[in-house]
Parts: sequence; C-alpha cells; structure tokens
Amino acid sequence: MMESEETKQLQRLKLKVKKYLELENVSVLVGAGGSFHLGAPIIRTIPEELKTQLNDSIIRYFGDIPDFTMISYEDLFNCLQAEYYLNEKKGIENANIQQCMTLMQKWLYKHCNTELCEIQENYKDDLKLKNNKYHYHEVLIKKLLQRPNNLRRVNLFTTNYDMALDYALDNLGVHYINGFMGIHNRCFRPEVYDYDVYYPGQSVSGKVHRAEKVMRYFKIHGSLSWIETESSPSNTYGIKEIPISERYEESKHKLMIYPCVSKKTYTLDLPYSELFRHLAQAITQPQSVLFCIGYSFNDEHINDIIYQALTIPSFTLIIANFSPVNDSNSPINKLLALNDKRVIVLDQSDLKQSSFCGFVENVLPDLYEEADMEIVAKTMNSIYGSSIEEEL
Repeated sequence: MMESEETKQLQRLKLKVKKYLELENVSVLVGAGGSFHLGAPIIRTIPEELKTQLNDSIIRYFGDIPDFTMISYEDLFNCLQAEYYLNEKKGIENANIQQCMTLMQKWLYKHCNTELCEIQENYKDDLKLKNNKYHYHEVLIKKLLQRPNNLRRVNLFTTNYDMALDYALDNLGVHYINGFMGIHNRCFRPEVYDYDVYYPGQSVSGKVHRAEKVMRYFKIHGSLSWIETESSPSNTYGIKEIPISERYEESKHKLMIYPCVSKKTYTLDLPYSELFRHLAQAITQPQSVLFCIGYSFNDEHINDIIYQALTIPSFTLIIANFSPVNDSNSPINKLLALNDKRVIVLDQSDLKQSSFCGFVENVLPDLYEEADMEIVAKTMNSIYGSSIEEEL
C-alpha cells in the first residue's frame, strides 16, 4: 500500500526533528496546551462558576460588579495583588481582597488537579487515554530519555501548575531533579539543579556510569504542590513541596503559584528568579534547541528569554501549538513572519502536528528500534502476565 502524502510529510518532519533532538543541548517547554486534553482549564477568561463566587467580595470592595467579559483571570489576579500590596503599605484593611485571591487560588487548585479532571470532550474516544490518562505525557518523557547517554540531560520546563508531568515521571520511575531536597520535609534548594545521578564504579579503575532515567524538571510558574512556609535553618527560602493529596487549607497553605503572565516583577523573587535563570542558561548554550509544545507565547517574561536566545546563531526554536484561528497578530505568527530558518513553526491547524498529543505521537521521533521495543514488551508481558505493550 502506497503511503499518503500526509504520512510522507509527517515522516519527513520526524526526521528533521530527530536531527535537533540529538543536539548537545535540548530543552522542552510545555504550556497549557500540554494539559488541555486532560480537561485542565486554559485560564485566559474567568469561568462562570468563579464569577458568581467573586461577585460579593468584588462589590464590597470596588462598589460595583466589573465587566468580567473584558478582563482575564490573570489580569484580575494581577490587579488584586497590586491593590493588596498598595493597601499593605498604606495600612489599609485587605480582608475583601484576600478573600477574592483565596477564592481564585482555591478554584485553580481544584480545577487544575488532573486527577479530578474529566478528559476533554474531543479526546474522550481516545483509547490510550482511557487506559492511562497520562499516556502522552509518559510517551514524551520516554522519547526524551532515549537520547544518547553521553549528551547533556534534557531540560523539561513547564508553565503549568498541574501535576500531569509529575505523575508521568513517577509512573515511569524516572528520577527527576526539580529543585527540592529531602524526603519527609522537601524544601527548595536551588543548588540541587547542579547535581546529577551516577552509578558507583564497578571496576578496578573505579569508572562511574551516568544513570539513564534522570530528568531535569522546572515548574517555572510554581506548582499545586508548593506552599509557602516560615523560613528556618533547614528551609532558608520558606518553600516546601507537599503531596497534592493533602487538602488545601487557605488558613495554613499559601500556594506558590502565580497566574500573572504579564507581571515580570514576580520572576525577580525566589524560586522564580532561579527557575528563569536556568531557562535562560539552558537555551543560550551553543547548539541549543527549544521545543515549545502547547505554549501560546502569551508570557512576556518567558518570551524575552526566548527572544534573547534568538540572538545566538546556533539556537533553534521549534513551536508546536494547535491554534485553529488564524490570527496574524498572534505572537507565534509574528515569529513565523520573520522568515528565520531557525524558527520552525508546525502547521497550527493540524492536530496531528501541533497539538500536544499529535506532536508527541506523530512528530517526536522514537530513537529506539521498534524491534527492540517489541522484544522488551513481550519479555515484560511474559514476566508479569499482563499486556504492557502500550506502555512500552
């Protein structure tokens, strides 16, 4: 049977991506589109449920109900935080503003927990997601880990607060370096990002071998599992990572998440300054490539770092973001209009290329031989007596 032109195009694209995936410095940035299929919200607008909850507090403070159709979630949170800061400096009561901010964070905590979300309507018939909600996240991680072990670790960045990538890493048994140290009391220690994992020397010469299943992982906008605590000698920065299974209580948990895409000032504070420094450092190395998957380029502080990297001749930017509406003023189309061969934008109207699931499944290459993977699948299936071919 002859291959269709679409299949041939995807194969050519896959070979092209393979070349970049084998560069020395590879970084991946996963945006909101990476969790959309799981039912996690893309919070550019204020959801109806949240509007109703906010009305009373907004009226008490501002004296009227704002036109919610004219303001985004991020803009409202920005305004509330700015107002809170000014009132604090003036000694003015902040109870109503605090209540609004708490309502917004509680809503975010509830609706961004992918364990509680329902699969997005367009993906409900996907058998792979029915069997494993984090199938495509796991495939992404497995394919990234297939790079030769003599190359530098992949840097995996995400703007998402949800735990989808965390769960996928755990499901695969991947050791991920995420800036926290400790077992029962996990505290933010930025020096952890400079560590690596090696097997001890097994030979007379004492030669060590680098562990394969290790990922450098950066949640640059914070996480549902991060809370602010009192600083202490063992937790200098006052940031702690907790299991998401612990109930969120506004009285004792202040979430370390900032849905403020236009506010660059928040990136000056820890841990965000450290995380953004690592993003800048990762993509400004010689022979670097950044894969942006499901990222809409609406975060100014991230864009500035990427634009700076474009001043380096050997840097390559590959963008996969499904956007059925052709807006010539969108940041991605503006990048495309540069006609810079270092900026590769996949067809934004093609789900098989530019959606998170489509890119992972059809474009990101599998660097292992299929025959080898089948042998492993059959062996493990024989040992455990259950079908795991799909997982492998």
